[in-house]
Amino acid sequence: MSTLLVVGYNAWDVIVPLPALPASDTKLETPGLLTGGGGPAATAAVALARLGAQVRLVTPLADDPPGLSQRRELQAAGVDLSLSPTRAGAASPVAVILVEPSGARTILWRRGGLPGLAPAETAAAWLDGVDVLLCDSHEPAAAAALATAARARGVPVVLDGGTARQGLAELVPLCDDVIASSVFAPALTGERDPIAALRALAARGPARVAITYGSAGCLALAQDAPFHVPAFDVPVRDTTGAGDAFHAGYALARAEGRPFAESLAWGSAVAALKCRDWGGRRGLPTRSEVEALLRDGCRRAERPPSGGS
Repeated sequence: MSTLLVVGYNAWDVIVPLPALPASDTKLETPGLLTGGGGPAATAAVALARLGAQVRLVTPLADDPPGLSQRRELQAAGVDLSLSPTRAGAASPVAVILVEPSGARTILWRRGGLPGLAPAETAAAWLDGVDVLLCDSHEPAAAAALATAARARGVPVVLDGGTARQGLAELVPLCDDVIASSVFAPALTGERDPIAALRALAARGPARVAITYGSAGCLALAQDAPFHVPAFDVPVRDTTGAGDAFHAGYALARAEGRPFAESLAWGSAVAALKCRDWGGRRGLPTRSEVEALLRDGCRRAERPPSGGS
């Protein structure tokens, strides 16, 4: 069984399914409201646990009602929170996610008052027995400290490049794998063309780089040659958390020693299956479901910009 250390962000989500986005100054009945845990690192940790991995999550948790609910949900999923500090009196991040029938989302959120992780709060010993370190882009200072220790121990470091915030330019060279959103790589590198952005990312040090494009799959670089991994063609109810699920599937495949393209396919399969239900976690698949989709699933014809070969 693989063991992964996941570092980053958690939030409490309120999911609002809508027949359409409401016009200003109107009322609109919704089929229902759903609440549940969210955030890239926290949701990736739940995905990994459901896939059968051992997961230690490092994320600051508030002791307010959303934070306590998040803690209960993570522990019930089998995520080890022994390394996650509690911030007494802090306000949890909360997001309200409006979901249209197509699965498209509009997100309203507050950051809350949850202090981030300081490098001094981390320890190299946390990496004992760990196969992969997975970081999102929300705790760059703490992630950099752990990534430095991981590299010294030969533990692969995977970065979920979501938003190019302060500190990420210093973290990227410490990572072996950077799987970026379509906005992250251009913002960090200044390159608008996807393939140029991938090459600029790789030039910063990571051995494996890719950009995800949702239903258009992902574009990756191997030996300086771009290639496309198509997304799976599945019914979509809600895309919330799909990127988090992708990174979980990819990181687990890397922990198991799978090749780059196969690891990207694993990420794509986990993300696709997540989209079958509301919220970031209800649709997260088991390992057998992922293996069945990889074996029998159909791929979408849609391609990202500059499409790859």
